[in-house]
Amino acid sequence: MVVKLGGMRTIRELDEDELGELMRITEQAFPGMKVGGTAEREAILERLRRVQQGGFSHFYGVFEAAQMVGVMRNYDFTMKLHETRTLVGGVGGVAVDLRHKKERVAADMIAHFLRVYVDKGAALTALYPFRPDFYRRMGFGYGVKLNRYSFRPDALPTGRPRARVEYLTAADREAVRACYDRFMERTNGLLALLPHVLDNLFTDPAQHIVGYRRDGVLRGYLLFRFEPARGDNWLANNISLRSLVYDDPAALSALLSFLRTQADQVERIVYETQDDAFHYLLTDPRDGSGNLLAGLWHETNTQGAGIMYRVIDVPRLFAVLGDHNFGGVSAAVGLTLTDSFMPANAGRTVVDVDGGRASLRTGAAGVEIGMDIAEFSSLVVGTVDFARLYEYGLATIDDPGAVALVTQLFHAARPPWCLTHF
Repeated sequence: MVVKLGGMRTIRELDEDELGELMRITEQAFPGMKVGGTAEREAILERLRRVQQGGFSHFYGVFEAAQMVGVMRNYDFTMKLHETRTLVGGVGGVAVDLRHKKERVAADMIAHFLRVYVDKGAALTALYPFRPDFYRRMGFGYGVKLNRYSFRPDALPTGRPRARVEYLTAADREAVRACYDRFMERTNGLLALLPHVLDNLFTDPAQHIVGYRRDGVLRGYLLFRFEPARGDNWLANNISLRSLVYDDPAALSALLSFLRTQADQVERIVYETQDDAFHYLLTDPRDGSGNLLAGLWHETNTQGAGIMYRVIDVPRLFAVLGDHNFGGVSAAVGLTLTDSFMPANAGRTVVDVDGGRASLRTGAAGVEIGMDIAEFSSLVVGTVDFARLYEYGLATIDDPGAVALVTQLFHAARPPWCLTHF
């Protein structure tokens, strides 16, 4: 379907024979991708065709008359939002032709993306921002930060000496999917693996995947690569740990024990994780820089802001969360949201909570709160507490004595993690 955006501008899903132009615009917008020669380009195009044919990813182009001036990729994700699995729209690969910058092409694409997922019945969307400020102005709220740790292998616990791991192959695809699915069930925020993402775990020769089985069932696995530690010494290497998925403490212990045994040929393990408590596992969490912060605080990790979330349909969101326990609270909270990018999503409603179960209505409420849709999105997925938003002046409340009650109402047992790059 072709959607008219105004003037001569339209947007539609791309045909297979237009993926080459999508690749050109993307490559020029992100020159750091460094696509190689003809063979590599053809391999990338073939991967794009397979992804498009999978039906979970949708490639869009913006056209001025017949000329493609911008591209993006939409993803139909299933997200574990608190207790519930629900459709979440993802967007990535947002790129504008170099000749059409500053013409609101990207803004038009994001507005279209949001409308598409409202029509599909989603209540929430997500993206990785090329600039967080750009997307925050469009109503996207921050997710949790990513921590990059760099530690010596012998800083890991000794673990289970008799536990053995094994290399996994494409024959273990279903076992890996099932293990990840169980991990997803215990968490908040994880996205179900799309088929092509699962397949890619086994197709990169530089990526290693090892797993731990107990009683014939895969109970945990990890993904890693070897990377040079120093350019002048080919024997000096680090492990880049990309993913760590496990069922229980015993499986985690087995996987960590495997990593610890690499100390004879690996200088450090570099692990990027959203787990703020990971340093408790390490006997020495220092990152090797020797830096001290504010006197005698040893540098352990660096952090970065990444994934962002956006609520696109407030009533539908609370319907999705019909089985969620909002802190065991019983209260009527008037919620007023501002949303300049999607005005239909703004306004006031009453969140009527009875023993933690919430429904929406209009009318009077016991306490009134207000905030922008960006902050509300972060609040409702569990990345920030209401008390912090109020303290920072990012939320209002008519009765400061009710801050603790509202904080309990929206507090998440676990912050949302995301292991999927898109």
